[in-house]
Amino acid sequence: MIDISRGFDFAGFSSTITARIGAEARIVRAKTFGLNAAGLGLCAALWGVGIGFAFFGYSKTTSSDAAANRIASAVAEGISRAQVKTIVGGTMMLAPTAELRLAGGQTVGLDPATTVSLDPDSTVKMIGDFKLDVPQPSKEQLQVDTTSISKELPSTRYTVFRFVRFGSGSVVTAWNFELTDTATPNFQRCYYEEILSSGVSAIQNIAFNGLPKPPNALNKMSFDFDGAVANCIWFAS
Repeated sequence: MIDISRGFDFAGFSSTITARIGAEARIVRAKTFGLNAAGLGLCAALWGVGIGFAFFGYSKTTSSDAAANRIASAVAEGISRAQVKTIVGGTMMLAPTAELRLAGGQTVGLDPATTVSLDPDSTVKMIGDFKLDVPQPSKEQLQVDTTSISKELPSTRYTVFRFVRFGSGSVVTAWNFELTDTATPNFQRCYYEEILSSGVSAIQNIAFNGLPKPPNALNKMSFDFDGAVANCIWFAS
C-alpha cells in the first residue's frame, strides 16, 4: 500500500514503470526475432534437404536410363548376330484346284532314270495344236489296183476310230478319209456306243463334224449327252 501523505514520488514511479514496460517489450521483440530467425533457418535447411534429394534422384534416374540403354543395345546387337536354323518336316498338300506355274526362264528337268506315272483315274488335257501320225492302210491292204467283177476300178476310203470309255459305254469318233486326200478327213462322226450283250450293241449319234446332234424324244438310251459330246476327239488340221 502506498502512503501518499508522506509525499510519494509519482514521477519516479512512472519512470520505473515505463522502463519496466520498455524492457519487457524489448525482450518480446528479441524472442520474436529469435523465433523468426529459427523459422527461416529451418525453412532454409528443409529447402536444402529437398534440393539435395532432388539432385540425388535425378542422378539415379540418369544412371538407370544410361544402364537401360546399354543393356538394350547389347541385346539388339546379340540378336542381329545370332543365326537361327529351323528344320521343317511333314507333308505339303495342294488343293485339288491348285495350279503351279514356273517363273520366266525357269525349267524343270527329270533324271533320265526317273519314271513318271499317272493315277489310273486321272485325266490329261492338252491345249494347242498337236500333229498326229494318222494310221492308214498299206497299198497291199487297200488293193488299189484290184478291179471289181465288172472290171471297174472302185473308189477307196477308210475310217480311223478313236474311242474313250464313258459311263457304261464308250464315245467313239470316226475320221473318214478319201484315198485321194489322206491328210485331212472329209467327214467326221461321233457317237455313243454301249454293249448290251455278246455281239449286240446300241449306238446313238451325238455329233457330226464338230457340231452336236441332240437325240430325239424317242431315244431310249440313257446317258449324259453333254458329257459324251465333250469326249469327242475331233481331227486337228
